[in-house]
Amino acid sequence: VVTADLVGRRFFWRPTDKTYGKWAAYRRLAAMERLGLILRDKPYAQMPAVLRVTREGARIAEIGIRPAPLVLSQLRHTLAVVLLAEGLAAQHSGSELVTERELRAERYRMRREGIDTSLGRTPDAILRIPAKGVGAEGIKRVAIELDLVRKDRRAMERMIHQYDNEPDIDIVWWYVPPVRAERTREIVSDLAADDRFEVREWRGPT
Repeated sequence: VVTADLVGRRFFWRPTDKTYGKWAAYRRLAAMERLGLILRDKPYAQMPAVLRVTREGARIAEIGIRPAPLVLSQLRHTLAVVLLAEGLAAQHSGSELVTERELRAERYRMRREGIDTSLGRTPDAILRIPAKGVGAEGIKRVAIELDLVRKDRRAMERMIHQYDNEPDIDIVWWYVPPVRAERTREIVSDLAADDRFEVREWRGPT
């Protein structure tokens, strides 16, 4: 689930101007819509239209997952995660971004093969960052968590403990609004999870 702005930032960005080619993005999206590859919805008058791939679009792209549902209660979070995750991927050249829906599809296939994946946590996204430098080897596996709404302490502690069952994650970048950053860091410290959790401030789109 994306907007035309997010598509433009991802595929038509102009670094010298710090903006993207709006007409190029809109023309491409309009053509894909005419071909039946994407859907356009306008759930709220004060928000831009949102775009989703159709079944035919998903088939042609061979993405391995079904078209995304439009869940209005999660829309703000969904769009924010796209902006955050794509921005992080752009900052780390050569990295691989895996979305939550791709992770859930992968774990579903694992469960069908008899592998238990029920005890851990599925993050909002995973960023796999290759090591840099001459002779460097290995991949840094970063879980991305974005919390836009306030959670009680028990829910936050439960989320931290869920990562005890995620041995393939090297570190969690936990994004929260600035007003909640200090409290979140205190909870992470109380649970002695500073080595696996890095609390970062989320200030929204720029």
